[in-house]
Amino acid sequence: MNNPLVSIVIPVLHDAHELEVLLTFLLQANTPSHQVDDVTSNASYEVIVVNGDAADPGIARLRQRFQAVRWTASEPGRGRQMNVGAELATGQWLLFLHADTCPEPGWLDGIRSVARDPDTVGGALCFKFRTSVLLARIVELGVAWRVRHMGLPYGDQGIFVRRDVFEQLGGYKLFLLMEDVDLVRRIRRRGRMVFLDNPIYVSPRRWEREGWTRRTVTNIGLLMAFLLGVSPSRLARLYYGKKGSECSQVNSSSHRAIVDSLRWTRRIEVIIPALDEADAIGAVLTELPEFVSTVIVVDNGSKDETAEIARAAGATVVCEEHRGYGSACLAGLRALPTADVIVFLDADRSDYPSEMRKLVEPILENEADLVMGNRAGVYRPLVARVGTALCVGLINRLWGTRYCDLGPFRAVRYQALTRLEMSALTYGWTIEMQVKAVEANLKVLELPVNQRPRLGKSKVSGSLDGTIRAGVGMLLTIWSLWRTRNSRSYVP
Repeated sequence: MNNPLVSIVIPVLHDAHELEVLLTFLLQANTPSHQVDDVTSNASYEVIVVNGDAADPGIARLRQRFQAVRWTASEPGRGRQMNVGAELATGQWLLFLHADTCPEPGWLDGIRSVARDPDTVGGALCFKFRTSVLLARIVELGVAWRVRHMGLPYGDQGIFVRRDVFEQLGGYKLFLLMEDVDLVRRIRRRGRMVFLDNPIYVSPRRWEREGWTRRTVTNIGLLMAFLLGVSPSRLARLYYGKKGSECSQVNSSSHRAIVDSLRWTRRIEVIIPALDEADAIGAVLTELPEFVSTVIVVDNGSKDETAEIARAAGATVVCEEHRGYGSACLAGLRALPTADVIVFLDADRSDYPSEMRKLVEPILENEADLVMGNRAGVYRPLVARVGTALCVGLINRLWGTRYCDLGPFRAVRYQALTRLEMSALTYGWTIEMQVKAVEANLKVLELPVNQRPRLGKSKVSGSLDGTIRAGVGMLLTIWSLWRTRNSRSYVP
């Protein structure tokens, strides 16, 4: 059996009736014999449904009827559910449909025509309401204008994208709102999007319940705020605060999942400086937690395949020819358009990326601006432990701090980091950050993190020359920071 042209992914949460209508149409159209409970090997598309509430009895009934559908489940959250469905997909193209929509016959021919153009990477169907209300026609005209002039269809328009492009982009971000607009903007940077004339009919129930004018104005306001830089988490708080009736449909466990997801819709970006880490970088990237928004690997002049492996794993690779740990970190920061939290992580797999949550969470809870992992000397050579103890002791003595380590695995609030005006180009980067953090009165935490033997040879403790150069450089950084301490001031 050949892989289908299109994989249809449908996230659902308590929409069994609407989903039944959609599945009946899709499977009937996809089955020459018109037996909606089965699909033959000649099917042009597959259907994947991702259920956000495994306890929903309505979905259990549909699973018995539509056995040709590929059913799976995940935690609630439209972006998360669509990513889960996309992982199961085998089609060349992905088509994301909301459960309360239904495309008109002919949509598949539209995607077939688009698929012939190698420069086209995605698109959407034409938004229509299933109602004769005059206000619906006005909203349709507004949507058509937005798509034509801004190139921004919403998720209920049936967004489709080449599966390989979707995977390269890292899928949907785990936003509670605007995950569709965010994806469309990233798709457009990869190639052309085509907006078909084939209609997709959308249920008007939300407009009817909230009022046509109020719902439309709310949608426009949310979009404008997002495009102006308001974070999805803040928009979600405003939006769901006004929509308690919709949130109350979710059971208590699902509600807790949504609340938890709300915190993690902040943009959490990871910067990984790397120099000849081909043995480790792939493993590091696969262990990153799912809440990470963007991963930037800064290749600091590697002679091996570090950059190629990182790029194949989905990371953004930035090249920085000027050698130095600080140089690489600064290059990573320059490559970030915006962020809420920055996490710095080594590329040698000595840290456990799964522990990133414990470093980020205090920042999201406004309990800290800078959270550093304390390695406690585990799996580190004696000379490295002695050097760290010497530098930490000097910092504590001169600045009156109580630091325990200079660990590179750390998370910092982006706005706080910009206040520090970092400039160190070598291994003095971590020292500079910790010294300036206390000078700027940032809230700083040190939390224990686990360590394991690194993969490959250390650039510092792996040779006597490297150890001496790093040690001298770090001591010079401390001396320079102390000498110039009275000349620094920090913007509140």
